[in-house]
Amino acid sequence: MKTNFLNISGVKVLSKSSQQKIKGQAKVDLSLCGCSCSGAVTGPKYCRIYFACLQVYTCEEVM
Repeated sequence: MKTNFLNISGVKVLSKSSQQKIKGQAKVDLSLCGCSCSGAVTGPKYCRIYFACLQVYTCEEVM
């Protein structure tokens, strides 16, 4: 399969040191996401994309 990619013009094999220099990965921390007692997703805006809450979500009352 590697040889098929090398047949495409402009494709180069990156060395390990070149691969380590590549950055730009988006980090998403789903531990910041949660559900409110009304069933709404809480946390950063991206939580609504990756996280879902039950339509009926109830919280126990703490005394």
